[in-house]
Amino acid sequence: MLPSTTDDLLFSCLSPANLFRYAATCKTARSRVSSYCQRAFKIENQLKHFFTEEEIRYFRYWQSRTGMLISGSTALQFLDRSFYPDSDLDIYVEHLYADRMAYWLFSIGYEFVPRKQQDTDFRLAYQEIHSGTPQHFHAFFPAETIGYFGKGVGEVYDFHKSDPDRKIQLITSYHSPLEVILNFHSTCVMNLITHEKAYSLYPRSTFEERRSLHSSDGSWRADSQMVAKNKYAGRGWLIVDRLTQAEIDDRTSAFAYGRRVIGDQYCWTVDLLPKLADLPQGFVESNSWGLYFTQDRQAEMNFSLLKMPELRFSYTVADEIIKGYISPALQEGVAPPRDDLDVDLRMLIKWWREDQANKRRQLL
Repeated sequence: MLPSTTDDLLFSCLSPANLFRYAATCKTARSRVSSYCQRAFKIENQLKHFFTEEEIRYFRYWQSRTGMLISGSTALQFLDRSFYPDSDLDIYVEHLYADRMAYWLFSIGYEFVPRKQQDTDFRLAYQEIHSGTPQHFHAFFPAETIGYFGKGVGEVYDFHKSDPDRKIQLITSYHSPLEVILNFHSTCVMNLITHEKAYSLYPRSTFEERRSLHSSDGSWRADSQMVAKNKYAGRGWLIVDRLTQAEIDDRTSAFAYGRRVIGDQYCWTVDLLPKLADLPQGFVESNSWGLYFTQDRQAEMNFSLLKMPELRFSYTVADEIIKGYISPALQEGVAPPRDDLDVDLRMLIKWWREDQANKRRQLL
């Protein structure tokens, strides 16, 4: 009998949907696909280019502690089971927690390489942005802070290591890193990896149709947007500037308008292997957003932001419906101590999703 790894060549050519369709044909197929997925979706496949095995575990620990996300081309490669030579590792974290990640990178041999406008001393470069973080006097506020690199971006710090050459970009956000990801140039790169799971926000369009919808609200500089769009067009995605009215009206479209939550039934969610059972459950599934369309049929990602001293992290909030559902637990004098409130918020969003699922079932 041939080893199970002989399936890799065949299965690597199948899209995720076709892979799962094949797995559904019989028990043997399900076993073979399960074995393949355990090999294909090991996070070490992406991180081994930047860290040792021991460092990878510590990196995932820091993700758990800081809410740091892998996104950009790294997350896309992981879910697409592809590899881009000379690709950087792009990590996104609230600026408040960026310094501890940077100092860990220093401890494992990475060096800070300042950009033109940055101080050569990382501590000063970090503090310059930290002291300028916008302050808000209400828990909910509009997502409108635009940094030099785009909406919500605090700063970009480059770290290099040689023998072999490796580059990590530490991208900081003024508030939730989801704000930055939801303002990417187009949907094919709206994927993220936490310490425990990987998520694709628009999986059918990205991995089945190979289409990427341009977001008109993405506020990255126009020249950077064009470079990025051309790059992913060259990698095989059709960049769609606007949908037809017929597709906008089609509720079965991969780009169906409406309210979304990280980890909902429209996301593709992959549990990371190996699992690190000692790390606590993350909070990324507390974030929500909405996809809507302008009069000229261009896509916009809509959400506001939630930030409170009692919350460990910041969050994106899709609309007034979700805001109204979670607000009673966030009232001044009612909110529990720090950390507990993040747990409560995650629970409330879970309850809201369950309520919505029950309503849909009642309509059937």
